[in-house]
Amino acid sequence: MQFIQLPLHDATLASVHISWHAARCDFQIYPTGEGLHCLVFEGFTSLEFPKAEPWGPSESINNVQEPSPGHFEIELQSGDTIRITAAHWRFSSE
Repeated sequence: MQFIQLPLHDATLASVHISWHAARCDFQIYPTGEGLHCLVFEGFTSLEFPKAEPWGPSESINNVQEPSPGHFEIELQSGDTIRITAAHWRFSSE
C-alpha cells in the first residue's frame, strides 16, 4: 500500500511519541469505526508539528500526501500540516 492510500480521512490523531535516540516517531490513530492503529516513521531527519489551527480546533485527519519520496504530510482538519522526512514508514493495527 502506498502512503497516500492509507484509510486516514476523518481518523482521530490520539497521540504522537518521538524517540530521539532511535529516530522514530509513532502516531497513535483511530481510523473511523476502527480500533487503535500505529503509523510509525523510522529514520526521521525532520519533524514539523504546527498547531496554529487556522480552520479551528480538530484532531481529525483530513488527508495524507507524499510530495516526494521520503517526505510525508498529514493535514489535519484544523488546517495544520504535520511534515515528516523519514527513511521508512509502516501502518498497523495494535
